[in-house]
Amino acid sequence: MGNANAKLGEEDVYNEVSGKYTLHKLSNRNGEMLLEFALGNNLKVMSTQFQHKKIHKGTWLAPDQRTLNQIDHVMISNEKKELSEDVRTMRGPNRDSDHYLLKITLNQKLPKIYITKNRDCTWMWNKPNLKNPIKCLEYRRALYTKLSKQTQQQDIEQEWEQIRMAITEAANEVIQKQDKKQRSEWWDKDCQPAIKRKNDARRMWLQHRTRASSEWYHKKRNEANRMCTLKKKEWYVYWTMHHLDS
Repeated sequence: MGNANAKLGEEDVYNEVSGKYTLHKLSNRNGEMLLEFALGNNLKVMSTQFQHKKIHKGTWLAPDQRTLNQIDHVMISNEKKELSEDVRTMRGPNRDSDHYLLKITLNQKLPKIYITKNRDCTWMWNKPNLKNPIKCLEYRRALYTKLSKQTQQQDIEQEWEQIRMAITEAANEVIQKQDKKQRSEWWDKDCQPAIKRKNDARRMWLQHRTRASSEWYHKKRNEANRMCTLKKKEWYVYWTMHHLDS
């Protein structure tokens, strides 16, 4: 994947790798270089293999806010091309960029070792307790006590289940769990409505490409960016003062 600034055309000589559903009639110089690279490395350009509306092919909107270009592409090895079921542009996600996201749908079965069912990802082990030597010693003692009370099992699966339960129970009692913290500590209730207003303005601009809707979107985007920048600065000052005091 990448932004290659490459427009792929409908030239017959490149149909083997580019397909027939490209947005452009003629390839530019970067497009020719990309297609030559694909031919020389047994690759296929998947972003021009599927039939979509023009708005779902274009990946970059020119500064005039009207000219749509397809210059971001996805390539895959010829041996793996059947894995790709669809490639299209997603105009909905707001990236504050004139480039749109590309969505690639792949059909590949994962090994069972990577499949986890009913996995609870809302908590994590208490890290301060894990770093505390006293807590670690308490955990080892609790685990030893639980393991010493277990009865020997004939079945290896039952034996492992007992050990697993002992480890989990000892960790729950001593190490304990805590809720996962959000990655952005500066994010608060003031940021969310500002981002929502920005995204609503962008959706309106995508539906009605007028000067008024464009100006409204840029106004709301600037307001949201200023809000987030302010919150980041406030959090950084608080974090710095807190760590200096400690």
